[in-house]
Amino acid sequence: MKASIITIGTEILIGQIVDTNSAYLGEKLGEAGVTIVSRFSVSDQKDDMFKALERAQNDADLVILTGGLGPTKDDITKKVLAEYFGRGMYFDAKQYDRLKEFFKRINRPTTKAHEEQCFFPQNTIFMENAMGTAPGMLFHFGDTQFISMPGVPYEMKYIVENHVIPFIEKQRNEFLYHYTIQTAGCGESVLAEKIEDIETNLENHLSIAYLPSLGKVRIRVSGHGTKEEQLQADVDRTVNQIIERVSKYVFGENTDSLQSILGELLKEQQCTIGCAESCTGGLISNLITSVSGSSAYYQGSIISYSNRLKKELLGVKEEILDEYGAVSHQVVTQMVKGCIDKLGTDYAIAVSGIAGPTGGTPEKPVGTIYIGVGNKDDVSVKKLQLTKNRSKNIEYTAYAALNFMRLFIQGKLSDT
Repeated sequence: MKASIITIGTEILIGQIVDTNSAYLGEKLGEAGVTIVSRFSVSDQKDDMFKALERAQNDADLVILTGGLGPTKDDITKKVLAEYFGRGMYFDAKQYDRLKEFFKRINRPTTKAHEEQCFFPQNTIFMENAMGTAPGMLFHFGDTQFISMPGVPYEMKYIVENHVIPFIEKQRNEFLYHYTIQTAGCGESVLAEKIEDIETNLENHLSIAYLPSLGKVRIRVSGHGTKEEQLQADVDRTVNQIIERVSKYVFGENTDSLQSILGELLKEQQCTIGCAESCTGGLISNLITSVSGSSAYYQGSIISYSNRLKKELLGVKEEILDEYGAVSHQVVTQMVKGCIDKLGTDYAIAVSGIAGPTGGTPEKPVGTIYIGVGNKDDVSVKKLQLTKNRSKNIEYTAYAALNFMRLFIQGKLSDT
């Protein structure tokens, strides 16, 4: 099955909100064996929506829309769909009763706009929305099926998980299977070179894609076919070949993150961690605590942006700062030790650098960053030489620090 996704809303086009719905739909539909062939974001104008519907119908067997189902005048999706299908609109009393009951539960009155919201194109098949007022709608038109859902993410996700995916599973006659290998510490081109022969000799129903981001590269192996078990076996075999070839860079699979994997390692060892951050300003700590349950191993951080706080809070010696500067192997080593001492943790991460775009010198240009990781017995330090882009330098450093700590705990630093 081929699908096209349309997100409706001028607010998306002008950057007032970020279209997270398409990313979610792409992931969930892919897991269900659907191939996404196109994606559109369009304004709340009828002509733009018509053009998107026509193109999507030409591309796909299934068209998924989100947005434009609310009670305000700019929510015109239903009217546009009715006109596109050549159908009239009708008032659905059952939907109105459901809507009145919804507002009664939250002690709010219904309005004329809510009544107007209960007009739908003829032959609408409803998909219950237990999270909001606008139901999902399924339409059969020609050889294409259309599903329209609210743009509110948590409402859309409820309908997808409870109605759309079960509907698709009943329709499909071919399976699509993805497996993602999570890597860090090696660039996309180097990884591609290391597995070039594996990729060259892939069977026709398999493919490999590289999905790079700052500090990380995801290698996605995909396959399509009519026999689900055989398809998964073929993909898994290829995945194992790739992992064996680039094992030193692999930290997880599918939805794993560096911070979640680091957390699992710490929980296994029943150990704790803290951070001494300078140029990253707390981002490493933010990533660590983004994992539910991180309180089991994360103790806290010292954001020592100034030299004064490096000395007062972490015990960095003034003569070390004077001789080597804050951005140095010697200083981050002392930051690691000071962090462990002050916070009473088993492990610590420390970073100090020149994120830019100003502040560099000929000896230490912008992008010079030192990362230290260690425990009370040992500290390892690495130097990064990054770009002049401040935000990218900070983000890259944070993920590099997490990966460096992971390798230290696993005793794999000698492998990199």
